[in-house]
Amino acid sequence: MSRKILVTGGCGFVGAPLVRLLADRGDEVLVYDDLSRGTKERLRECLANGVRLVVADVRDSARIGEVLREQSPDLVVHLAAMHFIPDCDAHPDSCLSVNVAGTQILMDAMADSESTPALVYASSAAVYAPASQPHSEIESRLAPTDVYGCSKLAGEQLVSAFSGRTRTACGMARLFNVYGPDETNPHLIPTVIRQAQVEGDLRLGNLKTRRDYVFTEDVARALALLVDATLEGDTTVCNVGTGDAHTGEEVVGIVGRLVGKELTVLADPTRTRPSDRPDLCADISWAREHLGWTPVVPFEEGLRRTVDRPVGAEVGWR
Repeated sequence: MSRKILVTGGCGFVGAPLVRLLADRGDEVLVYDDLSRGTKERLRECLANGVRLVVADVRDSARIGEVLREQSPDLVVHLAAMHFIPDCDAHPDSCLSVNVAGTQILMDAMADSESTPALVYASSAAVYAPASQPHSEIESRLAPTDVYGCSKLAGEQLVSAFSGRTRTACGMARLFNVYGPDETNPHLIPTVIRQAQVEGDLRLGNLKTRRDYVFTEDVARALALLVDATLEGDTTVCNVGTGDAHTGEEVVGIVGRLVGKELTVLADPTRTRPSDRPDLCADISWAREHLGWTPVVPFEEGLRRTVDRPVGAEVGWR
């Protein structure tokens, strides 16, 4: 049965694959995006086939309230966020405004609509305290180490309060390191690929850290399944990762093979983050058991799909 779903940040890196998946399976999708990172081009075919786009800021309480009242969605997927950690550290006021205030403004508007829709909130693995073992939703301690993680944990707390106050079903997805074609922020993988394509020497920061990289299409499937569970009335938190982690050195080695180059890495202190946890890996048992979800794209295959389009050409990417 078709459901009406509003996706904030639906033109972005994670949003666009999710919108395409929801539309392909028959849901009626409305995208709400300020186009600060995403673009209409990402959803060109969807927009030509019934998906609608509202260009506005999630912090515009009047506009988001108007959209919710007019459209009466069954569920909102809240992806709109500022999530490149160096930018969040450099501009904490903007990060907190978008990620925390924006989330509360959206939920206030949802509560004021005629029929409060369910909510799926995109959180982050950055909410966890650093640990050497895979993170569990139930057992792992929450203690973020940067402004971005703090903003996402605050968002989770606000969502929990909203759910308890309004009796609204809310799902929260803690996304690990998402990668894939058409990135919108200069994370490690697109940076390595771009440098490898034009230079022999790479200028990078700390490559010893291990990260759980999960492909965008796998993330979209997980979010779609969480949408279904939330619409059935479930309120939960789940990790979206792979259960496997790779060092930056491994990323460089695989990219070198894919582009056919012997890559040399030069340490660049300006690319080393002051706060950079050694390990970040997901325990995905809950998603496997309760959502029936497991990632299907192997890491090297995902990198192969990414090499030709590491960043969105239409995005002002630095």
